[in-house]
Amino acid sequence: MKKIKKNKTIAIFCGSKIGERDIYEKEVTTMATLLSNNGFKVIYGGGKIGLMGVLYKIYTNLNAKIFGIIPKFLNKPEIRQKNLKTLQVVNSLHQRKILMIKKADFFIILPGGFGTLDELFEILTLNQLNLYNKPVIIFNISNYWKNLKLLIKTMHNEGFLYKQDIDNIIWVNNNKKLITILNSLS
Repeated sequence: MKKIKKNKTIAIFCGSKIGERDIYEKEVTTMATLLSNNGFKVIYGGGKIGLMGVLYKIYTNLNAKIFGIIPKFLNKPEIRQKNLKTLQVVNSLHQRKILMIKKADFFIILPGGFGTLDELFEILTLNQLNLYNKPVIIFNISNYWKNLKLLIKTMHNEGFLYKQDIDNIIWVNNNKKLITILNSLS
């Protein structure tokens, strides 16, 4: 994976729900604070709900650079971020995903649902096909992604993934390691 210079843009894929345990909100709050304090710009799904909302709130409170991309069918006051100047409305989820991938220098994957998995597998596939070469960091908060990690290992062991495909995924379990990895990419 290529080295990332400071002040680059991180696309963060995460849930529109907060999760059942307080640890998710706590870790995302810490992460957002660390990222903003280190000058990283963020692109995200444009919502003010769930983990997206935690990220947006922290970045906004710290006057850090955050940009939302939201499909028009979700562009509702109860869902979208408040600052419309830093929000781009697009026609579809697919268009949002493609814009986020194009604009980002690298990616952080937080806990989420089907949409987060879709976004993750899109960038992993694009990297695998050498259409992009952008680092993907999966933040395994409280072992949330343990079964995904096992599935990816099984896919490799069964001959459906090359070793380099899984070696290009960066797994972190805490904010300290995340910042260490980000500094090594910078």
